[in-house]
Amino acid sequence: MGDIMDREEELYRVLLEAKDKYYNSDTPKMSDAQFDSYEDELRELNPNHEYFKIVGSEDVKLGKIVHPEPMLSMGKAKTAEDANKWFKKLDLPGIEYCLQPKIDGLAATCKYNNGRLVYVATRGDGKIGQDISHIAKYVDDIKEGITFSLGEVEVRGELYLPKNTEYDTKGKALRNNCVGLINRKENRADLKYVRFVCYQISGDHNITLESKKIETLAKDGFNVVDFSVLKTGSDIGNYYKEYLKSKRVVWEYETDGIILTVNDNTKHQEIDSRWVVDHHHHYNLAIKPPSEGKETKLLGIDWQVSRQGSIIPVAMFEPIDIGGAKLERATLHNYDNVVSLKLKKGDILYVERANDVIPYVKENRSNINREEDFLSNLIPKNCPSCGEDLDRNGVHIKCNNTDCKEILIQQIIYWVKESDIDGVAEGTLRALYKEGKVKHIKDLYHLKYEDLFGLEGFGDKKINGFINGVKNSKTVTAIKLLSRLGIPLVQEKALMKLNIKSIDDFLVFNDETFVTGQNIVKWKKDRVNLTFLEELIESLDIIKTEDVESRGFICMTGKGPKSRKEIIEIIESKGWSFSSTISKDVDILLCEDPEGSSSKLIKAKKLGIKLLSYSDFIE
Repeated sequence: MGDIMDREEELYRVLLEAKDKYYNSDTPKMSDAQFDSYEDELRELNPNHEYFKIVGSEDVKLGKIVHPEPMLSMGKAKTAEDANKWFKKLDLPGIEYCLQPKIDGLAATCKYNNGRLVYVATRGDGKIGQDISHIAKYVDDIKEGITFSLGEVEVRGELYLPKNTEYDTKGKALRNNCVGLINRKENRADLKYVRFVCYQISGDHNITLESKKIETLAKDGFNVVDFSVLKTGSDIGNYYKEYLKSKRVVWEYETDGIILTVNDNTKHQEIDSRWVVDHHHHYNLAIKPPSEGKETKLLGIDWQVSRQGSIIPVAMFEPIDIGGAKLERATLHNYDNVVSLKLKKGDILYVERANDVIPYVKENRSNINREEDFLSNLIPKNCPSCGEDLDRNGVHIKCNNTDCKEILIQQIIYWVKESDIDGVAEGTLRALYKEGKVKHIKDLYHLKYEDLFGLEGFGDKKINGFINGVKNSKTVTAIKLLSRLGIPLVQEKALMKLNIKSIDDFLVFNDETFVTGQNIVKWKKDRVNLTFLEELIESLDIIKTEDVESRGFICMTGKGPKSRKEIIEIIESKGWSFSSTISKDVDILLCEDPEGSSSKLIKAKKLGIKLLSYSDFIE
């Protein structure tokens, strides 16, 4: 039983971290396919796990907006059998369904009152979103006013970059670029490339059909989703076939399925009343399609050096169009995968886009008759960055040269991101390395104003912001530092559970009872990793965790008097550790109203966790 609970906890942490990256970062932690497989595994272990009540990401940054009506998710179907189960569960013969695309963008809502725009917000965790009102003056699809209601209403939809965007995506997925643009703190003019497509009206209105809502929005000049109203199963089946064949190609937005919603919204409350509504409503369903793929010819493999020295293969192939996106590259993950695919130049590959987003090589259709011990001549023997001999390390080939240029650059880039040093792009850090200003992480902490003055892209404000950000990251607790090393599953909470409170505790730790411990032991066996840690220890002012009173874990819910980041800093300055989720390990839940009804409050009361107002805690 203990092993199952441990695995649940590990999956929970990995999924939460992945969700945070997906909703709040332009660099996803894992592919959609891998994410779905972890969700499926957790669902098999515990279908009632609290994770499945979370919508979007709980880590909402910047200003907060409490949604008057929660922006919940929806049930998902991957097969016709799943969809049929949903139809049977509804048991509403002869009703109409509104069908529309499931757009792969960033869910957002525009609040109007008295016909005027009040704010724009992301979905966040479904109950509290991020205030992104700053985008309204750049995104033409967001209207300053509406005519169909003078009451308090929300126009909900998706922010996205169209497939034919003129914005330079630098090869990254459109959704990731869109998130990056929205989270920019400066140089926001490029937000003009972002579009907003609507599909829902919430709040003070008297429209009873979902299809009528979309028509109403269209009449008011909004960019709205394509939709159809259908009744019979055969009509819906034909619509889905048409989606797979042509619709998802011609639509200007990227999609990862279609959505079925009971068109008559006067029936929604009755439908939801039959089941518990926490993570999603029961009157709509998302049908996710099989991944779309095509054949293409392999031109070569680009081997890229990671911060830990692993040499990551990326397939380069003749351009193909899948779902309206032009593809020329896809990750091959690791050395072992290249060997198992028996790749050589000119092979015919079958490339798919997992959930219509992440491209990957599913199959080599030219390797059928190759000998068992075939070894591709596309595999390098030397590091593509420094030329050192490569060694086998698990599924990877690896450069163990701790002075390798690309390893050092990747480590610098990683540390700047992990330390929340804002406003510094990868290109800037590469330029600093080339200029000899920053060759190692420790060099960041010796930078002066004159070192950056005159460099392209560095104005007075950016220079001061960068230097102050670096300065603020210099003092850190041992646990905070160890949690930023990038060891899978090893975060502050896990370290405290393993009784690791100092660098020395970490270095002597050798308990492989649990997966987190195994990951630590494995990480420490790598010389490149240990050199990375040694440099950080040399560069930073490390506060021993035992010097800060270890008082336990604090969680938050509702809107606080300061930003989330500021409150977390206060929590940690008082000797507590922050937990983003409620569990039996949490000692205090900070809340705006102890009598509220949020899911965190309800769970905290059940577990007997102390409730404390933000003001009482801060004072």
